[in-house]
Amino acid sequence: MKHLYLTIIITFFATSSYSQAFSGKELLEKLNADKIEMDTNNGDGVFKARNKKTKKWGMYQSRYSNGSPIEIIPMKYDSISYFPVNEKYTVVYNNGKIGFYLSYFDYEEDAKQTIACLYDDYKKFSFKYSGKNRFPPISYTENYLAVKKNGKWGWVDWFTGEEKSAFIYKTTNDLPTPDYLQTWI
Repeated sequence: MKHLYLTIIITFFATSSYSQAFSGKELLEKLNADKIEMDTNNGDGVFKARNKKTKKWGMYQSRYSNGSPIEIIPMKYDSISYFPVNEKYTVVYNNGKIGFYLSYFDYEEDAKQTIACLYDDYKKFSFKYSGKNRFPPISYTENYLAVKKNGKWGWVDWFTGEEKSAFIYKTTNDLPTPDYLQTWI
């Protein structure tokens, strides 16, 4: 009896959180999409949908707002990578170039594309710092983003999109340690 009661409570909260369920066909129709791809890695109800007319991709979450899935990224990209777990941004692609979009899960309505699709490649870096120059003085790790443009590498602030170095480095091994503080809210 206790298990039955628990199952009923879980079912109630699950269905109330996802207030409306659509069949695949209804979801395609509602989003004006011709294709849907579920994120099978995170289990958070996130999926990509492709606009049937423009063939551009957007990203959604199946928690419903006003009877529709929540739009995480608008349908305007040739391709979109899913957000890695606990990551502040993801990669979006247009015309063979890479850009970056802030995570809806961290920034909600303030999530947006911060880096235009201008770059050829990217690599994430983490650097450990001692907190001598910070208060409180603790050790911490900052995450930085190197991008490649016209065959050369440089640093870009993933939160603001500002290029933080010259693009003069042949490889990421040639990049100096970033001399700016990667800020984010």
